[in-house]
Amino acid sequence: MSSRDQQLELPAQNLTVRIPNAASVVSLAPNNGPLTLQTTKISRVPAGSLVWSHEGAFLAAISPNLVTIYDGNNQEQVAALELPVVVAVSFSPKNTYLTTFQRPPPGSGNAEKNLKVWDWRCGTVMMQLFQKTFSKDNWPAVAFTSDETLALHLVTNAVNVYDPQNFSQGVVKKLAVKGLAGFAVSPNTSSPLVAAYVPEGKGAPGFVGIWALEQLSKGDSPAPLARRSFFRASAAQFLWNVKGTALLALTSSDTDATNQSYYGEQKLNYLSVDGKNDCVVQLKEGPVHDVQWSPSGKHFITVAGFMPAKSTMFTEACKPFYDLGSGGHNLVRWNPQGRFVAVAGFGNLPGDILFFDKKADGKLKKMGATRAENAVSLEWSPDGRTILTATTAPRLRVDNGFQIYKYTGEKLFEQKVDVLLEARWQPAPAGAFPDRPQSPRANGSAATTAAPAPAKASGYVAPHLRGSAGASSSGNFSLAHDPNDTGGRIGVNAHHKNLVPGAPAPDTKTALKNAKRRQRAKAKGTEDTQASEDITQPPAEVKSITEGVSALSTAEAPAQEEAGTDAGKRLRNLQKKVRQVQQLREKQAAGAALEPEQLQKIASEAALMQEIKTLEGQTK
Repeated sequence: MSSRDQQLELPAQNLTVRIPNAASVVSLAPNNGPLTLQTTKISRVPAGSLVWSHEGAFLAAISPNLVTIYDGNNQEQVAALELPVVVAVSFSPKNTYLTTFQRPPPGSGNAEKNLKVWDWRCGTVMMQLFQKTFSKDNWPAVAFTSDETLALHLVTNAVNVYDPQNFSQGVVKKLAVKGLAGFAVSPNTSSPLVAAYVPEGKGAPGFVGIWALEQLSKGDSPAPLARRSFFRASAAQFLWNVKGTALLALTSSDTDATNQSYYGEQKLNYLSVDGKNDCVVQLKEGPVHDVQWSPSGKHFITVAGFMPAKSTMFTEACKPFYDLGSGGHNLVRWNPQGRFVAVAGFGNLPGDILFFDKKADGKLKKMGATRAENAVSLEWSPDGRTILTATTAPRLRVDNGFQIYKYTGEKLFEQKVDVLLEARWQPAPAGAFPDRPQSPRANGSAATTAAPAPAKASGYVAPHLRGSAGASSSGNFSLAHDPNDTGGRIGVNAHHKNLVPGAPAPDTKTALKNAKRRQRAKAKGTEDTQASEDITQPPAEVKSITEGVSALSTAEAPAQEEAGTDAGKRLRNLQKKVRQVQQLREKQAAGAALEPEQLQKIASEAALMQEIKTLEGQTK
């Protein structure tokens, strides 16, 4: 690959690299040859963690008693806040405010206001509250709307809302719901929304609701715009699309009701803001490994199911649209422009990465593949042309370092580090890099960088079948790949539109009722058919009744036709019921467990026989 091609594919972009007790910002760019690292003004600064602002305008370096803020463009220091035992920081959407959390001293109680909102440029505390514990899942603890007109904070049984222009006036409105355990603000600027979650308890189901912030007040909370209830959920993670029109709620429980997973159970729930569509996203049976909305908010991709996991793209309305196939994957990432997609398998998986190009018609075309062994993270570059993978401690303490791969799978750069704690790109503002299709010459390199073919697993073969023709029947099993699953555009199922291949039947109330109704009708039809076909030798009493009815002469029938029509129809129905009773008795004698309705039908046999005798006399 020439330096000219490298300049086309990889403009100069910054990386943050953190090692024990120090961090650096480096520039990765071609220099008339192979890609090289170039140091910047931020080099080996003390830092236990790093936080970029939303568009990479500022960088906060956190050390035990100091938060230093740098300009993301020129790497100059612009502010410093002396804070003892600081644990986490977060920038507001427009970088006006900085939220910090400090670990409270032992025995201090709630007198220590350790959660603070700063005007960091002036070094002024705008609001301070007490928070007992810190959780990454609920950080930032103070969430701002995208236009910074409102700030929200979770307390017991409520979400308090503040006016950032005047924090001193206290709570201006609130969302009061008993048992609230988490919330998330929508990213849209017009008519911002808040989603909140209440876990199940005391036999009552948990639920997720969506409220309009403009409808809240200091009094009772209004009815939610959308709501979905569910059982077996003790935690929830919210995923808004960028337009704020739809929400995905990934619920989880510590235990799996089916006893198939040691790690518990996950369900992905979908809610449209207008309240017209809420459902469980139909996925392959098993855990939900990852899910991500596209940057446009028009699609989302899931990776779910027992291995080999299934990757599926859904529309904004939660209709499955494209099947990416199955494999050893547990992670999905869209590039910032929403054109390329990477599906990967890290952790205890081999590290295979597949690259797809989303076409205008929605089809996802495979561009290339590679394998990043021992990688634990994957992130697209701001220009959307490369990915950064890293092997970091303490997850892994060997082979630490980071790599850069092109979207075809070709490795462009690799850097080994003795102990690497973090490596990530500096974010860029939306629209900073154009949306470019893949290079016409890109397909040529994809073939040479494809991931190694996984070893073909023969699966378990019984001892008496080994070495025989029967042994080949088990050769299609593989943990990492299903050779029969090629993926493609998802069609329309005759009974359920856009059903994901391998997914269970929909579990909505209406679908369950319809399924039970169809099952009862099918069972009844089977009983009727078997009663008429399988009973070749009916009981003597029933046989005599049947013969008596059929013995009516042809000459007598016309005279009795009008008077005996209703009685004859009733008689035939009763005879059918008697045959069904006889069949149930045979099942009972064979040891089959009968339902209460079936036992009740057996108990009515005597009454049926008496009525048959009465009707038989009327039709003679």
